[in-house]
Amino acid sequence: MVNNAGWCPVQPLSEMKIEDYDRAFSLDVRALVNMTIHALPLIRKTRGNIINLSSVGATHRAANLSMYVGAKAAVENFTRVWAIELAAEGIRVNAIAPGAIDTNIWNVTDLSAEAAQKHRDGIASGIPMKRFGAPREVANVTAFLASDEASYVSGAVYAVDGAQGAA
Repeated sequence: MVNNAGWCPVQPLSEMKIEDYDRAFSLDVRALVNMTIHALPLIRKTRGNIINLSSVGATHRAANLSMYVGAKAAVENFTRVWAIELAAEGIRVNAIAPGAIDTNIWNVTDLSAEAAQKHRDGIASGIPMKRFGAPREVANVTAFLASDEASYVSGAVYAVDGAQGAA
């Protein structure tokens, strides 16, 4: 099972509303917990595993992202606790913490095409590998964690972030 959902409000705490907190934690944490609770009987029956999508933001913090950072930190902590809790049943629980990945989310903006590209270039320049990741790079780690090749891997958080979290 792969839990992959998130919402990232970008705003300073002084402008935040409790509804922003509710939305961020509802999508990033509550949905993950709810899906896992409901899927757990089937996961137990099939000896499946759980892969949660976190973010480099859970450990590499940035101003104006407090709700997202807090929610993704919760995802990583649930991952580690569930790994311990479910290990005796042969169920593995891991997380992937992507950095900036080249998806359509970067196209949802009020910026002009030129300004949007400048914004993307600025983000890429702050990543040690100087580029966005490709979706297939996250998919490859997901496939590995879901495979028998990772049979002794549980409670781990894999960074797929071009060394951004290490910087």
